[in-house]
Amino acid sequence: MKGRRLIPPWLRRGFEAGVIGALLAVGTLVAFQLSRPAPRLDLPNGLDGALILVPAVVALGIFVVSYPTFLAATREDAVLGVVAAFLVAADVLMLVSLVARDEVMVHPLGRSLPLGAVAAAVAVPVALAGLLVGQLTTPLGFGRLAGLRSALGGAALGLILVIVVAYSI
Repeated sequence: MKGRRLIPPWLRRGFEAGVIGALLAVGTLVAFQLSRPAPRLDLPNGLDGALILVPAVVALGIFVVSYPTFLAATREDAVLGVVAAFLVAADVLMLVSLVARDEVMVHPLGRSLPLGAVAAAVAVPVALAGLLVGQLTTPLGFGRLAGLRSALGGAALGLILVIVVAYSI
């Protein structure tokens, strides 16, 4: 007789995706550190700023959505896994950003915010669009096809959004 697992599969996969996504998203902080000498107060305008934000948008907006969706057994597992993965990855990225004291000036808000919070805010619509594309364009809403469509939908919106944000901040 097989014992019951303590952690449901959606939570385990969500945590796995969140930890890996956070590690990938920390590349944004590394790219910002290497982009210019101290003091770093502004995110570079244009393509330089877009390249700095890309690791976080890919990790938080595409990877943490497609991985749990790809491995899920039900639609509910896919959605719950994506939410758990995004929350874990975004929280870790923001915590690392606070500890590293990487703050950038966000001109439309007139405030200085941690780079991790800015990157997570940019990744939210990308992750939401990827989740919706994966859930609404496939009959089941989970599995390989849904994960692939989530990744492609998130990547299409992510490319546009990163360029728009990099030129507007």
